[in-house]
Amino acid sequence: MTQKPPSPPKQNLSQLVTQAVQKLAKGKLNTSNLKQGVKVPELWIQDGEEKRPQIYSLIGDRYILGRSSRSCDITIVNAVVSQVHCSLHRDKKNPHRFILKDEHSTNGIYLNRRRLKSLSLRHGDVITLGPPELAKTAKLTYHNPPPVWQKVISYSFYGMIGLSTLLTCAIIWESRKYSVYPLPSGVNGPVVIYARDNKTSLNPISKQTHQEINDLRDFSSYLPKALMASEDSRFYWHFGVDPYGIIRALVINSQNEGIRQGASTLTQQLARSLFPEVGRENTAGRKLREMIVALKLEAVYSKNKILTTYLNQVYLGVGNYGFEDAAQFYFEKSARDVTLAEAATLVAMLPAPNLYNPVQNYDTSVQLRNRVITRMAALKMITLEEAARARRSRIEISPKATKALSNSIAPYFYGYVFQELRSLLGNEVAKEGNFIVETGLDPTLQTKAEKELKNKVKTAGKTYGFDQGAMVTLDSQTGEILALVGGVDYKQSQFNRVTQAKRQPGSTFKVFAYAAAIEKGISPGKVYSCRGVFWMGQRYKPCERSGGAVDMYRGLAQSENAIALRIAQDAGLNRVIEMAKKLGVESELTRSPGLILGQSEVTVLEMAGAYATFANQGVWNRPHAIRRILDGGDCSDVNNPQTCRVIYDFKEDKNNTKQAISPQLAQTLTNLLRGVIKSGTGRAASIGLGEVGKTGTTDKAVDLWFMGYVPSRKVVTGVWLGNDNNAPTKGSSGQAAALWGNYMGEGLAAN
Repeated sequence: MTQKPPSPPKQNLSQLVTQAVQKLAKGKLNTSNLKQGVKVPELWIQDGEEKRPQIYSLIGDRYILGRSSRSCDITIVNAVVSQVHCSLHRDKKNPHRFILKDEHSTNGIYLNRRRLKSLSLRHGDVITLGPPELAKTAKLTYHNPPPVWQKVISYSFYGMIGLSTLLTCAIIWESRKYSVYPLPSGVNGPVVIYARDNKTSLNPISKQTHQEINDLRDFSSYLPKALMASEDSRFYWHFGVDPYGIIRALVINSQNEGIRQGASTLTQQLARSLFPEVGRENTAGRKLREMIVALKLEAVYSKNKILTTYLNQVYLGVGNYGFEDAAQFYFEKSARDVTLAEAATLVAMLPAPNLYNPVQNYDTSVQLRNRVITRMAALKMITLEEAARARRSRIEISPKATKALSNSIAPYFYGYVFQELRSLLGNEVAKEGNFIVETGLDPTLQTKAEKELKNKVKTAGKTYGFDQGAMVTLDSQTGEILALVGGVDYKQSQFNRVTQAKRQPGSTFKVFAYAAAIEKGISPGKVYSCRGVFWMGQRYKPCERSGGAVDMYRGLAQSENAIALRIAQDAGLNRVIEMAKKLGVESELTRSPGLILGQSEVTVLEMAGAYATFANQGVWNRPHAIRRILDGGDCSDVNNPQTCRVIYDFKEDKNNTKQAISPQLAQTLTNLLRGVIKSGTGRAASIGLGEVGKTGTTDKAVDLWFMGYVPSRKVVTGVWLGNDNNAPTKGSSGQAAALWGNYMGEGLAAN
């Protein structure tokens, strides 16, 4: 008789979990102890230089991710990743989910192109530890596919919408208002953006005659496939409205407390585009009208006719309507002849055609193109071999398109206009186009800003160890952006370091402590000791450039840390944070002494807006690119844009302007800041026009700042120099101050 092998000793669940977590911390989790067939969520981590991801099974409740092997459970050796970058913990309300949280990292966590503080992960989410535009970012992919039974329940909801008799009657009654025969033309004007003179177009591209292809069979076979894969994979299944898509969007959006998933079919998108009476507002009423028109279109026209009309009339940016226009512009060929890679490139532009075009945003365009190709392969519209070949190909762009788009004025500003447009109107309305946008951009100042930044990095960058920079100039009376340069070369990097990058501001942040103290009633003439400071368990050095005791004027002029910390103690950290918020800083601020010395990260635009308040007698204006938005399809005189209906006017929104601090406090701060340039750390910014400002240098000179303004000219400029990968420089804030002085001296002399 065969003797059975002895049974292994039993282990309780807590022992198994403890062992698993210990192994996970070493990056070598072995899931063999788990029961066979048990599925657990996984985190796939792919470094910028690695081909294969590292896979971690998530059976514990909390993990720390970052570059530090001491502090982190999961170590990611990447220059863009902070020592402690983010954390991952199980959702207490829903133990089957994990929440990813940014732990005050330098470069942040991004889903697509949006920086997030935290995110409830769902299967397939791809997060980058830093802006996607940066090279060699680390990518996290959350892998937790739903069980089969959950999919079955989801599909069981099919057909629920539209079955109610009452709803059907309402749809029939409402549909009588819309005549869908014959189809109106949906080709309107593009988004036209003007500088402050309302004459200079920021993207002067000549518009060719609109061309269409009348038969669906004449388009490249890849175009309709790519379009359906990207926008509406059940196009030939639904009746104009997709019940499953609506339910799925409702579930996803309710779980994430925001709009992350749309539900519009291609027919609904066409209805919104062709029929202005459907409306553009983001309301349930507009959505209902859109559905009704879509149902009526499907009742009157064939699927092929609807798809052909969409292919011929959808807006694809820079004045191109339809895939024939876009194919001719970008590839100098007909939409009949585009390849798989070219078709996917054009379709990938649809969510934001003016931002995702392959000339101005090549890397993003490639990523989005590959996503469309992968989706096509998953739906078996193309073979895996075709998909692999297309993904491994470059996007060959027409030299004419490259020349036309590369000659655009202020490309970083131009891109920010569309970002602001989406913020003001909503994503769906903004991408419809046919707007006339008036801005406050000064082309002369813009040209000088681009020239000065490029020259500074070229001449001093190698010596002082920095290869990037950013500059923004505001009209302090209105908050309008007069010039904006988000980087040295837009062709090389479209990442906007004025509006997107969050950097430590160094001593430029000290002004909020001074403002809070003076507002509390503390005299700027009060004398403070230069001795070292011990506060909240942290010890800080004595004054570096002064001795004994000094007042606020000298303390700010010499940028003494010890003085700023003592002033903040007098004012209170809460008051300092409150002051920064009043002056327009929306970034998260950490309540600690290091905040006063610029520890919390902010944007250049936020800081420029705050300093503009001092120059404007304490009145804060939201820094903005757009003055007005006009509806190009609603004009009493089509030849005169000023007769078009005004959709948005900055001056009419009361939330854009407020009396943040008193005029007296603003004047006192101006007097304090004047000493920085006269006898302090900002002497390199002197131009002899009564200018004031503040320098800022972070630890190891990673960030070099200067914020300054000329009170008599009502112009504020913020400057940042450094490296995208947070590498230390060998410079000081004097480099930023010198750049400010050269630019402002020439710019104000010419205006």
